[in-house]
Amino acid sequence: MSPIQRSRILLVEDDPDDVWILRNLLGDRWDGPFELLHVELLEDALQCLRTSKIDVILLDLSLPDSQGVESFLRLYAQAPGVPIVILTGLDDQALALRCVQAGAEDYLVKGQVDDELLVRSLRYAMERARRRQAEQQLQSQTEEFRTAREIQQKLFPSRAPKLAGFDLAGALYSASATAGDYFDYIPMLDGCLGIVLGDVSGHGMGPALVMAEVRASLRSLAQITPDVGEILTRTNRTLTAERHEFHFVTLTLARLDPHTRRLRYASAGQRAFLLHADGAQTLLESTSPPLGIDPELTVSCTEDILLPTGGIVAFFTDGVTEAESPQEGRFGAERALELIYQHRHLPAQKIIEHLYQQVSQFIAPNPQPDDITIVLLKVE
Repeated sequence: MSPIQRSRILLVEDDPDDVWILRNLLGDRWDGPFELLHVELLEDALQCLRTSKIDVILLDLSLPDSQGVESFLRLYAQAPGVPIVILTGLDDQALALRCVQAGAEDYLVKGQVDDELLVRSLRYAMERARRRQAEQQLQSQTEEFRTAREIQQKLFPSRAPKLAGFDLAGALYSASATAGDYFDYIPMLDGCLGIVLGDVSGHGMGPALVMAEVRASLRSLAQITPDVGEILTRTNRTLTAERHEFHFVTLTLARLDPHTRRLRYASAGQRAFLLHADGAQTLLESTSPPLGIDPELTVSCTEDILLPTGGIVAFFTDGVTEAESPQEGRFGAERALELIYQHRHLPAQKIIEHLYQQVSQFIAPNPQPDDITIVLLKVE
């Protein structure tokens, strides 16, 4: 059980009789542990705010070194996040309105306030301040995530390159503001095209940063070597050397030669599928464990695969296969492949949209729990 938080109240009051009354009143009526810090001068109050954490201020406006609204304004400027309740002998409606408009939580007049009203005013002031701080923090985090999402969206391809004899499309549907899934189309040596699908473990900002690191590594290495296995092997070394918060990465990098219609791939824990025109399926199995775990990992690649006319190479992350229905269990790879085959006459982008809609309906009314990424390569 966490300890009860102690409330720290700063009383700025120069009348010793009022101090005695308030100290005893709070001791009798305050529900919970509190610490009362008392100063007589405004300068001492300003110094106290510089050196101590204060939860609420109870302020008299008539002080030896400061008078009227100036007393409030100087305190408020020093610590705008600390709630201030004014308790003064100045019964002045115009002054009260000016102080409240400037940020005071309440304006109470001595002799017109009972102990219950005073304690309630202090309590409410503290709760309103906590709520404002929480709202500001949420707004700040929301803005940070919005900015991060905009930046990340620019890392994903806006459209697939046009390839004679092929229909290529991809889409990512994130479960949160930022995604750990990744897909890309990377120009490679000899006029080939790299097709990437990856999934960083977890959700949120951490996986999104790892994804950006993987993207940068793949794009750099693709300009050095056409060997997809070597590219993933060296990317793994980069990930394991960084020693960031642990995230592993499942990833497929396929190298398509559009002129010969041949595909070669390396896969670190990420399966893909080749659907034939007659409905037969070929599993494109992983060639190594995921990246980011073993610094000595060597990722092997396959031999060239001749893509058949009418075939579809399907890449999708486990956001598709592991999507769960309250009644039917997991969506599964077979269900996804059946849907792709049933709609094989549609453009690749339309097939992706239809598959995503089916997954969304399958898990309803539950929210999407994981990123969903789908890339399809149709051989025309």
